[in-house]
Amino acid sequence: MRKSTIFWLSILIVFLGLIVYYFYPESKLKDDQKADKIIINKSNHELLLYYKEELIATYKVSLGRNGLNKKTKPGDWLTPEGCFKGKKRSQTIYQKAIAVGEWGDCCGVLIHGLGNGYSPEIFHVKIIMGRFKRFHRWYDWTKGCIALTNDEIDEIYRAVNNNVIIEINP
Repeated sequence: MRKSTIFWLSILIVFLGLIVYYFYPESKLKDDQKADKIIINKSNHELLLYYKEELIATYKVSLGRNGLNKKTKPGDWLTPEGCFKGKKRSQTIYQKAIAVGEWGDCCGVLIHGLGNGYSPEIFHVKIIMGRFKRFHRWYDWTKGCIALTNDEIDEIYRAVNNNVIIEINP
């Protein structure tokens, strides 16, 4: 095979893989499913949703863009660690959101979606990733929040109540 044929075949395979990744359906919670605990494992970039100690869903997430260290002060662009109570917020620029304990009150650390429109805070995400939903997971871009797609935050928001337990691990 010629090198140019191999090159174009490789490009086609990568392109088809990206299409499958974008459109491949992910499992969803049932509409009436409830959850009472959220565990975020920062090192794995995953959010685990539990009900009565049973794992019911797993999501891939983006985190604070300054790495995986523990948040120590407002404005450090890191995701906090520890055990918190969540407070549901329906009116945010990020679709729906769940405030993360005291960090949610003082610094706006949220579990949130990608948002419905353009805003200065997430403008770069909307330009680069806004139309690509799941591709936002490929890098950490938040100011310390935990980001999912809009469909995923809608699903989690329906499943949890205020004061849901949020455990964030390194």
